[in-house]
Amino acid sequence: MSKPKLLIVDDEEIFQLSMRAFLRDHFEVKFAGNGDDALTLVKSQRFQIILLDVRMRTQTEGLEYIPQLREADPEIPIVMASGLRDFDVIREAMRLGAIDYIPKDSEPEDLLHSLKRVLEMQQLVEKNEQAQAETKKQHQGKSLIGTHPKIEQLRRMIEKVKNSWVNVVITGETGTGKEVVARSLRPTDAKGNLQPFVAIDSSTIQSTVAESLLFGHEKGAFTGATEFRKGAFEEANGGVIYFDEIANMPLEIQAKLLRVIQEKEITRLGSSRVIPLEFQVVCATNKNLLDLVKEGKFKEDLYQRLNVVPLFVPPLRERMQDFAELVDFFCEKHASGEKRISFTDEAMATMKSYRWPGNVRELSNMIAYLTAVIDGHVVDTEDLPAQILGEQLESDWEPVEDSGNRKLYERVAAFERKILVDEYQRCEGNISKLAAELGMDRSHLYTKLKVYKIHKATKASRLAEQCSDRTAGAST
Repeated sequence: MSKPKLLIVDDEEIFQLSMRAFLRDHFEVKFAGNGDDALTLVKSQRFQIILLDVRMRTQTEGLEYIPQLREADPEIPIVMASGLRDFDVIREAMRLGAIDYIPKDSEPEDLLHSLKRVLEMQQLVEKNEQAQAETKKQHQGKSLIGTHPKIEQLRRMIEKVKNSWVNVVITGETGTGKEVVARSLRPTDAKGNLQPFVAIDSSTIQSTVAESLLFGHEKGAFTGATEFRKGAFEEANGGVIYFDEIANMPLEIQAKLLRVIQEKEITRLGSSRVIPLEFQVVCATNKNLLDLVKEGKFKEDLYQRLNVVPLFVPPLRERMQDFAELVDFFCEKHASGEKRISFTDEAMATMKSYRWPGNVRELSNMIAYLTAVIDGHVVDTEDLPAQILGEQLESDWEPVEDSGNRKLYERVAAFERKILVDEYQRCEGNISKLAAELGMDRSHLYTKLKVYKIHKATKASRLAEQCSDRTAGAST
């Protein structure tokens, strides 16, 4: 492991020699005899710490060079050294940016201890900054992608609502990224640190354990409560509690939720102590809550409490101007080692004409799949999954001309082709399976698929066949 680099700025040769002898086992030591030489070294090399004498060519040369050294490397800690114990000088050094002061007549062990302490403190600061930067990067990485007007409007609303306590309901089709929006609302403290975000799947909450899950319990509150446990609301204090698929929450639990939202306080099971809380409730659903209210399946007063700020996430098909940017984002996200896939123009055109019923999630899953299975780095149309090509089949096909009764032939051909398309998609492009299902010879089936322009996903089908064959072989 390499030793940290220490720059000693001092014009006394005896001090330099003694420091080299004592510190060389702990630091890689470099010397400069004045401020100019020190500045030259700092601009050309990276040092972990500087030990700077106050007096050199002038009585205060060290002080005069602190701002210049900090400008050259703002991160490097500067420790002042002096044979004088002048508190005005020490105070001025600290004001200019030095972080510690060491008397030059200190015992060598004390000097080493002071340098190591400063270095450890600096390493801790750097570690915390890296952690915060990584947290910020991860947070930003989950932000909304795209410049479509609906996304821009959504982004503006998020910024207005973020770091507030108003409740939010996010609506949109499955896979549009409702949880991404919810996590974008996650507040930060004054230092930029993310506050709590607690996610709950509303459809999985059972009435028997709902109060314990949401409000927590004390030890012995019920049979099986062997230890104290915080509830979801308490865990989310100061941040966001997110209810996914809120429309699926049972009515009896909705009533309990309403009370907590109104009072902003909870009482754990087995306790009488009221705990005040501060939180933002964010809910997501792919259903129309107002319709559920009219049907008696969702409490109207809870709906009014939750729906303070409604946010809508548009489906992918309504924001196709963002498609290329989303593809690029997911290609980078799912890149494996040096393998980062890209798409030909024809493949991109085919994907853009697909409806994407699973929205952004379906796009992400497809790119993850292709990254894992295709050979090479470039995805062509024939590499795309069968379900994506399926919507292209109808528009690509033209009825085959026939010299006989053309009208009857077209009707028969259309019927035959529909059967082939349905079965081809059901078999996920596996030609061996399709041939077996239809009782056809594979060569005859290939001809039919070619005539009807169905069999486009050649590589994907071949891969599916190979997987199927290996599975069949393993089971025999």
